[in-house]
Amino acid sequence: MRNRKKAAIVSSSSESRPRESGWPPANTCKFMQLSRAAVMDILSRLPITTLVTCRCVCKRFLHLISDPEFAHLHLTRSPISIMIKTLPPINGSKRLQVAQIEDNGAGFGVTKLEFTAKDSIPTCEFSHMNSCNGLLCLVGLEKDNSVYVCNPILGEYITLASPSNGRHRGSFGGLGYSAVTDQYKVLQTFYPLNESDHRYVEVEICTIGTGTWRSIGVGPKDLVTLPFNSFLNGTLHWANCSPSGSQFIHTFNFVTERFGAVSPPARFSEEDKKFIDSFRIGVLGGCLYAIFFENSLRLDIWIMKEYGVTESWTKQFAVENLYPRKHSWDVYEPVIVLNNGEILLVYNNDNVVCYHPKRKCLRGTTMFRTRSQFNAIAYTPSLVSLYVVAKGEQISRTRGTGKYEMLAAEQVQSCAGCGALLINSGYSLPHFSGLLGATSYPSDSIGRDSELVCEACAKHLYAPSQKSFLSLWSI
Repeated sequence: MRNRKKAAIVSSSSESRPRESGWPPANTCKFMQLSRAAVMDILSRLPITTLVTCRCVCKRFLHLISDPEFAHLHLTRSPISIMIKTLPPINGSKRLQVAQIEDNGAGFGVTKLEFTAKDSIPTCEFSHMNSCNGLLCLVGLEKDNSVYVCNPILGEYITLASPSNGRHRGSFGGLGYSAVTDQYKVLQTFYPLNESDHRYVEVEICTIGTGTWRSIGVGPKDLVTLPFNSFLNGTLHWANCSPSGSQFIHTFNFVTERFGAVSPPARFSEEDKKFIDSFRIGVLGGCLYAIFFENSLRLDIWIMKEYGVTESWTKQFAVENLYPRKHSWDVYEPVIVLNNGEILLVYNNDNVVCYHPKRKCLRGTTMFRTRSQFNAIAYTPSLVSLYVVAKGEQISRTRGTGKYEMLAAEQVQSCAGCGALLINSGYSLPHFSGLLGATSYPSDSIGRDSELVCEACAKHLYAPSQKSFLSLWSI
């Protein structure tokens, strides 16, 4: 009797709770009985490699993890990674290597990924690369002139034909994001056809989704080399690369689509512009930083705590007892400050080192086992889909096979019972919603899905056996 009363109370309380639209689904495991927001919150804290596996558990997980809202939530929590391409072009350069840093409080762990042209990226033959919100921009070689924007985690990419029109490409280009318009943009510079006009570069920009390039005027001719982490507040940042440069810190804002500058710390004088090798800038912990080498054994890291406010520059860290110099000035670029106070730095583009502030010493890491130098950029693995941010573009898949492309293209099915259209939600999800009624996914006791149900007529729409390829496909 007590058990019956207890069951009745539980049933009554569960019925009284308000349900989100279609959530929680019926007849599922206890985890899926949590609110949709709670499930998203839990899953968004998992490593990207675990989420990739979760996409194959069931259609609900695939749908949830592929939701743009979830992708945004996960992006805010995804830890920074170091992505490298080895130099010169040897076998190692046929892939991109990624080390995702996991701060565990006492130190750090590393999860390694590899991206190749066979299964993750459109090409390994490119001259420049940069990253923004988990999307990669790969600028093809001069003979190719194509620009690729891709998400290597999802195996999606678009190809943007370069608007060179016979012009030689400039040294500056990259991908950025405007939070105001919620659009991604690609910037490219070109030298004018008239050689006498090489005092400036022509600048063109393409808003992802439009498929067209447009001129935004001219830009500075100065040589541009983007730092390890350059994107912050909708803006790319880079340091002066010429002793005759006009500014310490140059910028390009993707919201206003204008070039600009950020004032350095007051400690820097006009005379310091001549010593370009002793000055570095970038983004660290969500703030702009500037590095100045006090001498061959010490560098200071200044942090702009309030973006755009010159007075907020603060000397935050000092790295002492640097390695004996290999060059006139060695290059140290900070990656992350760990919870225990240690600082990870990319050193001379051939190693990643760790600085212990209490012991005041550097130690090497085995994050990348390569004997070659490499190009390194900051990369944040994400689930941002080009099917969402690049609507209107021709989206391709690196992992796609003829069979998969055929299945992904089937965006419309008809209900077997009433003939109502069931429309694919967009980006290669096995998720269909009815125009005249909702569509649900019956599942067994552990949440595995096997069929689609049109609730408008309560008739089962059995997916053909080959449809299971969608839910089993993993990245």
